[in-house]
Amino acid sequence: MAELSLAERAKIEDLLAEYVLCLDVDDLDGMIALFTEDGEFRTYGTAFVGEKGLRRMLSGAPKGLHLAGRSLIAPTDFGATIRSQLVFYPADREPHRLAIYDDEVVKVDGAWKFRVRDCRFLNSEGVLGPKP
Repeated sequence: MAELSLAERAKIEDLLAEYVLCLDVDDLDGMIALFTEDGEFRTYGTAFVGEKGLRRMLSGAPKGLHLAGRSLIAPTDFGATIRSQLVFYPADREPHRLAIYDDEVVKVDGAWKFRVRDCRFLNSEGVLGPKP
């Protein structure tokens, strides 16, 4: 397992920031471009795969503000894994959601991309589950 340089870690952090900012301004094309062609987003007990699946998931997602917390990045043989925190504040003022993302990222043509994003939610007891 190779180490990640500080420059590579910064690029992965930029990927995470770009993801939440694309969501906040409803830039579906920009967000989808952050995934590999067969990239997978898992949430609410469902996996959304590839551009078509991601677009379907995003087109029904509520609008709001995504505030990302700290990220733990670990190198792997295929690229890296990431565990990160997120608070989502819906624009319609519904209750906020607390989430933990577990990701797999890989380098494609020199750029870091999500291969898998697995989003789980913390319930009122602090237990991770598939739904808020």
